[in-house]
Amino acid sequence: MTSLLEIKEKLKQFYGRFDIYLNPLFKFILALCVFSVINGNIGYMKRIGTFSVTLVLALICSLLPVNIMILSAAAVVLAHLYALSLEVAAVAFVLFFLIALLYFRFAPKDGIFVLLTPICLHFNLGPVMPLAIGLTGKIYSVISAACGTVVWFFLSGVKQNEAALGSSEETAAVSKLTAALNQIMDNKEMYLVVVVFVLVTAAVAFIRRLSMDYAWTAAILIGALINFIGLFAGYMALGITGKTVSLVVASLLSLAVAFLLEFCLFHLDYSRTERVQFEDDEYYYYVKAVPKMYVSKQEKQVTTFSAKGNRRTARRRISDEMDED
Repeated sequence: MTSLLEIKEKLKQFYGRFDIYLNPLFKFILALCVFSVINGNIGYMKRIGTFSVTLVLALICSLLPVNIMILSAAAVVLAHLYALSLEVAAVAFVLFFLIALLYFRFAPKDGIFVLLTPICLHFNLGPVMPLAIGLTGKIYSVISAACGTVVWFFLSGVKQNEAALGSSEETAAVSKLTAALNQIMDNKEMYLVVVVFVLVTAAVAFIRRLSMDYAWTAAILIGALINFIGLFAGYMALGITGKTVSLVVASLLSLAVAFLLEFCLFHLDYSRTERVQFEDDEYYYYVKAVPKMYVSKQEKQVTTFSAKGNRRTARRRISDEMDED
């Protein structure tokens, strides 16, 4: 444990020294993942789906706020959907506009969650996000999880029905518009995942703020249990099969990520808990203080040896031995 704490402190010091370079690097990697996933799944407009365009967009977004990255990703998605069908692009524009109103009104600082949620869902790691958001965000951060989930399920539905949505028949405009709307209105799995993610995020965010011992551990375990039971029962009720293995793997991975976040952000030593009581003219105060676990810096002591000093020490030792004899 001590070695892990030392590594943690060194990483914190390293990040504090080079954060001006690391933050753009992290945003570049995130943007590269976002645009690569978009182009790899709905890359209907070949001109903006090339690696060179993706690289340039990622470089630009690495120097700008995360919300600009969200708007850029939305623009790229709309361009690809326009290449597929004007009707689908119109439905996506209305959907993105409503999501933007909700997001920028209530959770404008949670852009990282909006981007990471579709990526995790794409790799069948959706349960990771509600636990991570609940541990690191606020109660209202459930909005960011819901927004990212709705966008991913809509685009996933478009990809599955691209043959019908991309039909070139002029008489099929109404049917394409209806099919695009059905990806939102009739997607029962999407509503299931949104409800479960909202419940898990809210439960974890609430429990981890309690003053009880091991609040974060309890929040992680309860959140993971709600997530697994909710999704498993929902899949059975909806008749969705073939997702049990991926759900178990994602749930276990979400536990690993959540405990890693707890170690990095909220590692406390409950054995040294202190409770303090004091008062003023109007109130009594009951304070519970739990210290964080950390490793103090080891002060290096340097001892200098000289040849002259060594000779003097040797002579003194010989003379002492002769006196004893």
